[in-house]
Amino acid sequence: MKMWILAMAMTMTVGANAQQKNDKPEPLKPEQRAELQSKKMTLALNLNEKQQKDVKELLVEQGKQRAEFRRQHMAERQAGKKLTADERFALKNKMLDNRIAMNREMKKILSEDQFTKFEQLRKEKHHELRKNERKHKIHNRR
Repeated sequence: MKMWILAMAMTMTVGANAQQKNDKPEPLKPEQRAELQSKKMTLALNLNEKQQKDVKELLVEQGKQRAEFRRQHMAERQAGKKLTADERFALKNKMLDNRIAMNREMKKILSEDQFTKFEQLRKEKHHELRKNERKHKIHNRR
């Protein structure tokens, strides 16, 4: 009987903890995210005040576009709409165009050395994200 009560108590404790972990923190606003990113870039690339201001404006605009896209995409997913091959192609094409435009703007703002370091940091971050993604997929298969 004591073992049964102990097992029930442990089950209830685990269940209560699992429910608490489902609470996700409120996401940052595009302006807040841009502020943090620009400060990280200032530290990594030694940006001056004008560069920091220009980068922040660029990141805010990019963040607003992403937030709008995310809002629209989530509404479509909840409605059960699936993208056709042409829509997926157009979406990926638009994303690549946005990335190209971002690179052009960053080249205008940053010096050559800063831009080279920016590209290197971006590649390292991309590599790290992919590495973590693979670990996560392997972990979920088990």
